[in-house]
Amino acid sequence: MSSEGFLTGNLSGTTWIKPFGHSWKEVTYSAVDGLAVFEGCIILGTVTQAQAVKEFFANNPAATREGVEMFGSGILGKQFRWENNTIPFEIDPALPNQQRVLDAVEHWKDNTPIKFVPRVADDPAHFDYVVFRSGGGCASAVGRRGGRQDIILGPACSTGNCIHEIGHAVGLWHEQSRKDRDDFVDINWASIRPDAKHNFDQHVLDGIDLGTYDYESIMHYPKDAFTADGQDTIVPRQPVEIGQRRKLSAGDIDSVKRLIAS
Repeated sequence: MSSEGFLTGNLSGTTWIKPFGHSWKEVTYSAVDGLAVFEGCIILGTVTQAQAVKEFFANNPAATREGVEMFGSGILGKQFRWENNTIPFEIDPALPNQQRVLDAVEHWKDNTPIKFVPRVADDPAHFDYVVFRSGGGCASAVGRRGGRQDIILGPACSTGNCIHEIGHAVGLWHEQSRKDRDDFVDINWASIRPDAKHNFDQHVLDGIDLGTYDYESIMHYPKDAFTADGQDTIVPRQPVEIGQRRKLSAGDIDSVKRLIAS
């Protein structure tokens, strides 16, 4: 795990995901505790699920990928929105420092239309919910996935990291994965750890960006993400800070409002 709280593991291979409204894309993931982790903190599913998708298409070359929604990964689409903009949640009793979760939840409630309610197990409206639990780093799936989904918080994950991971659960991807990224930042590929270069690929957000590029976004990688030599891996083309983990930016808040209206 890096100092930013990313989940890191052995480079496992590739699988296929289908961004909403777009064709299937092959992406590289890392295997961490049985999970297929994309871009350092996005949970695509289990490694078993990831490999099942890849093997299906390898064994059925004539099959079309259209209509197979194993990882319907996308930022836009009603199927990924939380009903009534409300997220039922639980906190695993074993999670240390639970106040960071409560503070992050309050920040989201105070600044966005997203609401949070303690999950009631026998309430049919709470079938889809999130559980904040311990793990080796910080990670979350993107959007509502159906049933239980975990937001993982390691010992180094702060309230700001939790705000970031909730952003994924709401439906936001990483800011530096936008299709227009190279107009705003330069990627220093030579300083990125060889096993982490896939985290900087632009796969998912092609054509479905929300608003303008936001250096201040809490969803942006820090400047030294996955550095191999201590040098910056992301260099903004303006003299600005990137990768803050304090609060949702004005751009983040606007993106959430656009997202839930989509």
